[in-house]
Amino acid sequence: MSADAGRPGPTEPRRTEDPADAADLDLVARWLALHDPEPADGLDVLLLFGGSLPSAWDEAAARVLAGRVGALVLVGGAGHTTDALRRVLGVEDPTRTEASLMAEHLAREHGIVDVVLEDASTHCGNNITLARDLLDSLDLRPGTVGLTQEPTMQRRMDAVFRAEWSPRGVRPVNLPGPDARHAWPPGRWERLVLGEVPRLRDDEDGYGPRGRGFLAHVDVPDDVAAAHDRLLARHPDWARPQP
Repeated sequence: MSADAGRPGPTEPRRTEDPADAADLDLVARWLALHDPEPADGLDVLLLFGGSLPSAWDEAAARVLAGRVGALVLVGGAGHTTDALRRVLGVEDPTRTEASLMAEHLAREHGIVDVVLEDASTHCGNNITLARDLLDSLDLRPGTVGLTQEPTMQRRMDAVFRAEWSPRGVRPVNLPGPDARHAWPPGRWERLVLGEVPRLRDDEDGYGPRGRGFLAHVDVPDDVAAAHDRLLARHPDWARPQP
């Protein structure tokens, strides 16, 4: 981690130490980190997304080295978390894509070089669609696709997949990375958590079928919605604008 990776940026709130905040954040974060049982016969394809951090990359590498992954696809150009990822890694080059950073790490730390790179996507939606189209171009037709993302974004990634890929009969397997909240710059993780619930709500302002149509339907549990609303009332600066 670079020397300044742990310092809040000019618009980042500082990490909370309030027990009420911690309880509500944990409640929402646990729900966001959707996790599925891993198939006994492995995965045809594993999509490793650049919104995740190196601890997730290491878990993906372990699956590959154990022979449980057919093809490993590294997904990510530059998006809303790429600046923080570069800070965590101590990378100063602003042109480096998430996919290239993951490829470098996997080669250096695990000797894994047989990967497919998708390095043009910029958000959860085209993370999925561009990866799907890339596999189509390579004539790869998986039946099971593992999804490894930063846990706060896992449920949304699943909802995009169900909207864009599942109609083909392909099954997603959600395998979020480890909880890496303390690796993010202070305040950034809290914003990630709070930014997800409004996007997942299937209403006119959300990303579901009743809103912008980017996601399959998601039911947000009442306790999760209430915890989100309490956090936002106490910390309006944790809101993440919806583009």
